Amino acid sequence: MSKKILITGVGGQDGYFLAKLLLERGDTVHGLLRGGSEDEIGSLKFLGEAELARIGIHRGDVTEKWFVDELIQRELFDEVFHLAAQSSVARSIGHPRETIDTNVLGLTNIATSIRDRSPKTKLLFTGSSEMFGDLTDGKQSESAPRHPQSPYGLTKDFGFQLINAYRKHYGLWAATAILFNHESEFRGEQFVTKKIIQSVARISAGRDETLSLGNIYAERDWGYAGDYMEGVLDVMALELPDDFVFATGQLHSVKDFVNLAFKHAGIELEWSGEGLDEIARDPSNGKVVVRIDEQFYRPGDIKGTCGDYSKASHQLGWKPRTTLEETISKMIQHEQSKEL
Repeated sequence: MSKKILITGVGGQDGYFLAKLLLERGDTVHGLLRGGSEDEIGSLKFLGEAELARIGIHRGDVTEKWFVDELIQRELFDEVFHLAAQSSVARSIGHPRETIDTNVLGLTNIATSIRDRSPKTKLLFTGSSEMFGDLTDGKQSESAPRHPQSPYGLTKDFGFQLINAYRKHYGLWAATAILFNHESEFRGEQFVTKKIIQSVARISAGRDETLSLGNIYAERDWGYAGDYMEGVLDVMALELPDDFVFATGQLHSVKDFVNLAFKHAGIELEWSGEGLDEIARDPSNGKVVVRIDEQFYRPGDIKGTCGDYSKASHQLGWKPRTTLEETISKMIQHEQSKEL
């Protein structure tokens, strides 16, 4: 039976994959985008014309309660996937007020509107590994201690607790999918992984360019956005709401990511030096293609996060299917196609 579904923040990489999966399932899909010109649709532009025509686009701001109330009461969605967020850790450090307004007020408006105007609507919120802070021992599961170290992480921790409170006190079907770092060919340009991929594509195309980075020894658990959105659908399909970590359980450093990206572009990097003097050369011509720049070091940045997805595996039958190498390959191929 077809469902009526809203995806907030539908213009991001997750929105693309989620919308595509729901359309394939035959659901009626609505997407919420922030106000702007009609042709600003983010990653949805990579959908086919027929797919895009089937999405009902709404434009507005989740921080405006009157708008959220009106939308929820008018449409009475069966399910809401709340993806909308200011999702850059670096931007959250520079712009904490914007991050708190969007992430905290936005979720509160959505959850409260569902409670008051459409209490049978199921709500899924996307959390983040940033709410845990640094990895100290083992891997991070749903019950791991939470020590967020950025305004972004703080807002995701608040969202996780808010969802649990609304579930407990108001009886809403409300769940959190705690997503560890995930990438795709549709990653936003504000993220360091996208910066790496874009530079690698330009360098491999023969442009004289050097990629400048900060701490290349920071480690993350990187998965593929498409896999994670399949898991999000699995959570929403449950009769009773619950919270689940989605991760790969494997750590890789930023330096690993850089090496793999250049390798997929046909360049095996040669590294030398230490600290701020560390560089990488293209051995085919001796040019320096990677440098370390102190301005890209982030104060308070966490050293690493690694997820334990065993609950999702046991209860949902979910596991990551795409390796980091395959993810980077998709990203490089997509970027190189734009360079042609």
